[in-house]
Amino acid sequence: MPRLDVTIKTRDGICPASVFTPAETPGRPWPAVVFFMDGLGIRPAMWEMGQRLADGGYLVLLPDLYYRLGSYPPKNPSQVLADPKLMQELMKSVNSLDRDRKISDAGAFIEFLSSHAEVKGDRSPAIAWEAIVP
Repeated sequence: MPRLDVTIKTRDGICPASVFTPAETPGRPWPAVVFFMDGLGIRPAMWEMGQRLADGGYLVLLPDLYYRLGSYPPKNPSQVLADPKLMQELMKSVNSLDRDRKISDAGAFIEFLSSHAEVKGDRSPAIAWEAIVP
């Protein structure tokens, strides 16, 4: 299963997410990882990183933390970081995520993974953060 699109019920609505599993590694279940996107949001590079992490032997959940703002086109990092107007728009998205929202969302993501039969072990997922890279 290369990438499976799922939705997760959170306190504030429905969060779209992607689930990745190892492409070549047989033998379910796998340890789980929640892979948090960087400030630029979901885009093909995030999917590539999610699959790369999964290929290390993990079930990876990549949620779209900007789900409260609605859909948005993928952002090109070099364009956004070079354009003050685009940076200002990006910062509005980043600043929409306060501590309470992040904690609440993380709880929903962990609950989602805990109910997955393909998750190995005590079902306490690891957390992976991605930094903004120009």
